[in-house]
Amino acid sequence: VKPGGFAVYIITDMEGLAGVVNNAREMSTGRSGESPDHQRFRQELTDELNAAIAGARLGGATQFFVVEGHGANNFRNVLVDKVDPEAILLRGWPRPNVMETGINAKMKLIMVVGNHPNAGTPGIIAHSYALGSPLTVNGMKLNESGISAFIGAEFGVPLGMVAGDDTYAAEMKEAFPSAEVVTVKTALSGAGGAMMPLARVHAQIKAAATRAVQRTKAGQLKLVTFAKPYHVAWCIRNTFAQPVYEVMAKPQGFILKPDSAAGPRCFTYDTNKAEEIGTILNLVEWAALKP
Repeated sequence: VKPGGFAVYIITDMEGLAGVVNNAREMSTGRSGESPDHQRFRQELTDELNAAIAGARLGGATQFFVVEGHGANNFRNVLVDKVDPEAILLRGWPRPNVMETGINAKMKLIMVVGNHPNAGTPGIIAHSYALGSPLTVNGMKLNESGISAFIGAEFGVPLGMVAGDDTYAAEMKEAFPSAEVVTVKTALSGAGGAMMPLARVHAQIKAAATRAVQRTKAGQLKLVTFAKPYHVAWCIRNTFAQPVYEVMAKPQGFILKPDSAAGPRCFTYDTNKAEEIGTILNLVEWAALKP
């Protein structure tokens, strides 16, 4: 991060992109990246990312750090030859953390494009990592973007702009009311919805990103923090085979407390470091996604 500038940290996902409704065809290709549908939505991902970068630049941002957060194709979905030439792109797997790799106190703002609503909600392709229920911090439910904001807040970096479906938008407005929120589609089911025209989506993301940077400079974005120690709770999906689950239940370097009252695959963890939660989730995801 260059001193004296304004660095933006941008997280990408795909389930929350405009037009996406089908996980199997549009975003998951057995890691081959050869599906025509997947290729089309790789372009949409890159377009929404570029819109966010362009808007942030108009607001006064000078550096753009992008981390790929969508696991299909082994976190290699942004079209590298079409992304904004000033972006620094982090892609591939494995790596430290899932969606927060490299975030630090020198950055000014977090933005998210293409994210999705929490596990157990009626939104489009709703889930949260490999979890079977929403992760909570001190009793507050956080979706994947919320977890990123939780970790970023420990470095003093606020969440400034997010984009996804209407269920996701409602979650983010409730948990992070000062952030700019763009609704790109309206969920009608977990695999269907009403889509906004792509050109309109890109224009709205660009405008929201501009406002987010300007409002950050004006001190108008609220940093959402939690009291320490953080009491974090989550459950692993029951669809994972027992050997995979056993790895998820014992992430290397951490001792989780079983929460039998919440369920047979539920755990709690108390910590003073939000980044440890990102590390644990990274280990859980690795158990789910490794070749």
